Amino acid sequence: MPCPVAPLRVGGTTPAYADAVSTGRDFLDRYYQLLGAGDIDGVVAMYEPGAEIVRYDGVAGTPDEIGGYFRTFLAQHPGFALRSVDQLREHDDVLMWDALVDTDNGLLQTVHVVTLGEHGLIRRHIPGMRGYWGR
Repeated sequence: MPCPVAPLRVGGTTPAYADAVSTGRDFLDRYYQLLGAGDIDGVVAMYEPGAEIVRYDGVAGTPDEIGGYFRTFLAQHPGFALRSVDQLREHDDVLMWDALVDTDNGLLQTVHVVTLGEHGLIRRHIPGMRGYWGR
Protein backbone atom coordinates (compact mmCIF):
# COMPACT_ATOMS: atom_id res chain seq x y z
CA MET A 1 0.00 0.00 0.00
CA PRO A 2 1.53 3.36 -0.97
CA CYS A 3 2.51 5.87 1.71
CA PRO A 4 0.49 9.05 2.19
CA VAL A 5 2.90 11.42 0.47
CA ALA A 6 0.28 13.51 -1.31
CA PRO A 7 -1.35 15.89 -0.93
CA LEU A 8 1.22 17.61 1.23
CA ARG A 9 -0.61 20.43 2.94
CA VAL A 10 0.43 21.83 6.28
CA GLY A 11 -1.46 24.66 7.96
CA GLY A 12 -3.11 25.59 4.67
CA THR A 13 0.21 25.85 2.84
CA THR A 14 1.99 23.40 0.60
CA PRO A 15 5.68 22.61 1.16
CA ALA A 16 7.89 23.72 -1.72
CA TYR A 17 8.50 20.16 -2.92
CA ALA A 18 4.84 19.05 -2.83
CA ASP A 19 4.19 19.42 -6.55
CA ALA A 20 7.07 17.03 -7.28
CA VAL A 21 6.04 14.34 -4.79
CA SER A 22 3.24 11.82 -5.21
CA THR A 23 4.85 8.41 -4.56
CA GLY A 24 7.49 7.00 -2.26
CA ARG A 25 9.98 7.03 -5.13
CA ASP A 26 9.18 10.69 -5.87
CA PHE A 27 9.72 11.40 -2.18
CA LEU A 28 13.17 9.77 -2.27
CA ASP A 29 14.13 11.53 -5.48
CA ARG A 30 13.32 14.87 -3.87
CA TYR A 31 15.13 13.96 -0.63
CA TYR A 32 18.32 13.03 -2.50
CA GLN A 33 18.03 15.99 -4.86
CA LEU A 34 17.98 18.37 -1.89
CA LEU A 35 20.81 16.57 -0.07
CA GLY A 36 22.95 16.43 -3.21
CA ALA A 37 22.48 20.17 -3.66
CA GLY A 38 23.37 20.80 -0.01
CA ASP A 39 19.94 22.41 0.52
CA ILE A 40 19.65 21.83 4.26
CA ASP A 41 16.65 24.16 4.60
CA GLY A 42 14.86 22.21 1.89
CA VAL A 43 15.57 18.90 3.61
CA VAL A 44 14.43 20.25 6.99
CA ALA A 45 11.19 21.41 5.32
CA MET A 46 10.43 17.74 4.61
CA TYR A 47 10.06 17.17 8.39
CA GLU A 48 6.89 18.03 10.29
CA PRO A 49 7.02 20.13 13.48
CA GLY A 50 8.09 17.89 16.35
CA ALA A 51 9.80 15.40 14.03
CA GLU A 52 12.79 13.39 15.20
CA ILE A 53 15.86 11.75 13.71
CA VAL A 54 16.67 8.82 15.99
CA ARG A 55 20.18 7.36 16.05
CA TYR A 56 22.24 5.39 18.54
CA ASP A 57 24.27 8.50 19.34
CA GLY A 58 21.25 10.69 20.07
CA VAL A 59 18.03 12.25 18.86
CA ALA A 60 17.65 15.38 16.74
CA GLY A 61 14.25 16.77 17.69
CA THR A 62 14.10 20.40 16.58
CA PRO A 63 14.52 21.97 13.13
CA ASP A 64 17.91 23.36 14.21
CA GLU A 65 19.06 19.93 15.44
CA ILE A 66 17.80 18.22 12.27
CA GLY A 67 19.61 20.81 10.16
CA GLY A 68 22.73 20.30 12.28
CA TYR A 69 22.56 16.55 11.75
CA PHE A 70 22.50 17.02 7.96
CA ARG A 71 25.22 19.71 7.97
CA THR A 72 27.50 17.34 9.90
CA PHE A 73 26.62 14.38 7.69
CA LEU A 74 27.36 16.29 4.47
CA ALA A 75 30.61 17.69 5.92
CA GLN A 76 31.70 14.12 6.72
CA HIS A 77 30.62 12.87 3.28
CA PRO A 78 31.45 15.60 0.71
CA GLY A 79 30.43 15.04 -2.88
CA PHE A 80 27.23 13.27 -1.76
CA ALA A 81 25.25 11.94 -4.75
CA LEU A 82 22.70 9.17 -5.04
CA ARG A 83 23.90 6.23 -7.13
CA SER A 84 20.86 3.97 -6.73
CA VAL A 85 17.91 3.03 -4.55
CA ASP A 86 18.32 -0.72 -4.21
CA GLN A 87 15.18 -1.49 -2.22
CA LEU A 88 12.08 0.51 -1.40
CA ARG A 89 9.15 -0.61 0.71
CA GLU A 90 6.03 1.47 1.21
CA HIS A 91 3.34 0.48 3.69
CA ASP A 92 0.76 2.77 5.29
CA ASP A 93 2.79 5.60 6.83
CA VAL A 94 6.19 3.86 6.56
CA LEU A 95 8.92 4.16 3.93
CA MET A 96 11.97 1.88 4.15
CA TRP A 97 14.82 1.98 1.68
CA ASP A 98 18.39 0.95 1.00
CA ALA A 99 20.51 3.18 -1.20
CA LEU A 100 24.03 3.44 -2.54
CA VAL A 101 25.50 6.91 -2.34
CA ASP A 102 28.71 8.15 -3.93
CA THR A 103 30.88 10.53 -1.93
CA ASP A 104 34.34 12.01 -2.44
CA ASN A 105 35.53 9.58 0.25
CA GLY A 106 34.00 6.43 -1.27
CA LEU A 107 30.73 4.58 -1.58
CA LEU A 108 28.15 4.43 1.24
CA GLN A 109 25.49 1.76 1.57
CA THR A 110 22.68 3.35 3.57
CA VAL A 111 19.42 2.16 5.07
CA HIS A 112 16.56 4.39 6.20
CA VAL A 113 13.18 4.00 7.85
CA VAL A 114 10.79 6.95 8.04
CA THR A 115 7.26 7.33 9.26
CA LEU A 116 5.22 10.04 7.64
CA GLY A 117 2.61 12.26 9.22
CA GLU A 118 -0.86 12.74 7.81
CA HIS A 119 0.40 15.53 5.51
CA GLY A 120 3.24 13.49 4.02
CA LEU A 121 6.01 15.11 6.07
CA ILE A 122 8.55 13.03 7.97
CA ARG A 123 7.53 12.33 11.56
CA ARG A 124 10.38 9.99 12.55
CA HIS A 125 13.53 9.07 10.66
CA ILE A 126 15.96 6.29 11.52
CA PRO A 127 19.00 6.56 9.23
CA GLY A 128 21.89 4.13 9.15
CA MET A 129 24.90 2.94 7.21
CA ARG A 130 25.31 -0.72 6.31
CA GLY A 131 28.67 -0.39 4.62
CA TYR A 132 31.31 2.10 3.65
CA TRP A 133 33.93 1.63 0.98
CA GLY A 134 36.11 4.62 1.74
CA ARG A 135 39.43 5.56 0.32
